[in-house]
Amino acid sequence: MTQDSPLLPGMIDSHFHYIEMIKKGIDTTKVIKDCFDSGMEAVIDISTSIFNYDTRLQFAMKYKNYFISLGISPGKGENQIEEIEKMVQDLETQIADAKTTNRLIAIGETGLDWYWKYGTPERQIFLFEKQLEVAQKFDLPVIIHNREADKELLNVLKKKTPSRGGIIHCFSSDYSFASKCIDLGFLISFAGNITYKKNNAIQEAAKKIPVSSILVETDSPYLSPQQVRDLPNNPAFVGYTYTYIAESRGEDINIFINNIKDNFIRLFGKLI
Repeated sequence: MTQDSPLLPGMIDSHFHYIEMIKKGIDTTKVIKDCFDSGMEAVIDISTSIFNYDTRLQFAMKYKNYFISLGISPGKGENQIEEIEKMVQDLETQIADAKTTNRLIAIGETGLDWYWKYGTPERQIFLFEKQLEVAQKFDLPVIIHNREADKELLNVLKKKTPSRGGIIHCFSSDYSFASKCIDLGFLISFAGNITYKKNNAIQEAAKKIPVSSILVETDSPYLSPQQVRDLPNNPAFVGYTYTYIAESRGEDINIFINNIKDNFIRLFGKLI
C-alpha cells in the first residue's frame, strides 16, 4: 500500500487474485491486513482454476469479510471436452466442501475470451455453460469474464440465465452491452482500466448506468489505475477507481461507497 492510496472506509474490492499477487512478489499478508486496518469493508479472491483451493480458503479464513469464488477461467478451454468435464466434476467437489464455510460466495471467474483465442470457441462455450449449470445447482452468483465476445456471451447468458445473477467483471465494453447485461440480472464491475485515457466507451458506460448496478474491483495484480500504472496492482488501489467513477458521475464519494456496499450485499447477502 502506498501512503497516498485513496482507500477509504467502506470500500470493497470485488475481484482480485491472491495467488497471482503472490507470483508478482506482492506481500499479500501485509497488503490485506493494511486494507482491513484502513477500513476495507470486504474483498473477494477470485478463482481461475481448480488448483490452490485449500491455500486460498485457508488464507481467507484469517480475515472477516474476506470471501472467495471457485471457477475455471476461459483459458482452460484449451483442454479437450473430456478434460473439461473432469475439471467441472472436481470443481463441484470443491464447491460442496467450501459451502460448509461462510466464505464461498460465487462461481467464477468463467466466461469467454476471443482475444487470446484459447482452444476453440466451442470448447470455451462448453466450459462456460457447464459452470453456469453448476452455479444454478448450488444457487450461487457467477463472476463473468468477457473479452471481445459480447454477442456470444449474451447468447449463452440468455439461454442459461443464472437465477442468482452475477457480475460482469472488469467491464471493457460499451453502454449498450452493459444495459443488456443489467437486464439479465448482472452487476457491472469496473477496474483500473476505466482510468486510462483512451477507454472512452467504458467511461461513458460508468456515467450512464444506474448506480444500483455498479461494483468496483482491482483485478489485482493486473490493470493498475493510471496513477500507479507502473506498479503491480493490489486491493489498496481500489480507491483510485472508486474516486474516478464517483467524480465522473458527479457523486459524493461517501454516498457512492455506501451505494456500492448496498449492491454487494444485495447480490451476495449479509456480510459477516
